[in-house]
Amino acid sequence: MAKRINNGNNRLSKKIVLVSKIYDTGIQTDDEIARLVQTDLDNYIGLDKVIFGITTTDKTITAVFQRYTDYSKDDLADGLMKDADAFMITGEGYNNFHLPNPFPIVPFSYSCLMEQKEFKAAYKSSAVLLGANKVNWMKLEIKPYCVVMRLK
Repeated sequence: MAKRINNGNNRLSKKIVLVSKIYDTGIQTDDEIARLVQTDLDNYIGLDKVIFGITTTDKTITAVFQRYTDYSKDDLADGLMKDADAFMITGEGYNNFHLPNPFPIVPFSYSCLMEQKEFKAAYKSSAVLLGANKVNWMKLEIKPYCVVMRLK
């Protein structure tokens, strides 16, 4: 059985889905998760196209995907996100991985905007079906050069 982490502070212990895999913040360190996710992102999207970081506190898990794509102001409209960001976070299609309850996907490889609430619903329901913990709260911040996903 895996040993729980206790490095002198309390960390939120939760199984989460990132880039097609489940990670356990109660067993794995932030550095370990970041290294594993970065390897998958490099293989999935391209070497150094996205830089990943994660921070786990006693109340929140914050995952940051720094991408080198400058989104226009229209792409950053409140409540919207690009499908490319959804693919990046979940790993949809990477090594034949698919969310059990997928977010809306436009056919023929066209890029599109979607409502964040559609992505959140797909992520939350799929996480449980994949064996991760229930996501009680989720916030997405879509910025010109990064996506910040906060979970509780």
